[in-house]
Amino acid sequence: MSIFVKHPIVTFSLGIAAGYLIHKYRKEIIEAGCAATEKSKDFVLQQKENLADIIAETREGDEAIGDS
Repeated sequence: MSIFVKHPIVTFSLGIAAGYLIHKYRKEIIEAGCAATEKSKDFVLQQKENLADIIAETREGDEAIGDS
């Protein structure tokens, strides 16, 4: 079986098939990539907001302890 997989014609054929499918579905692939990029940007912004909230709460707690 491994000899069959390593055969140059099989490898070339798989490359042709992959290229055809990528070309056929290129718009969907690009849209999926853009959607993933937007979701990751939103996630990073949300995490920054959460971190800022945690830092603010920590500073308020430190001030309350310092005032006591």
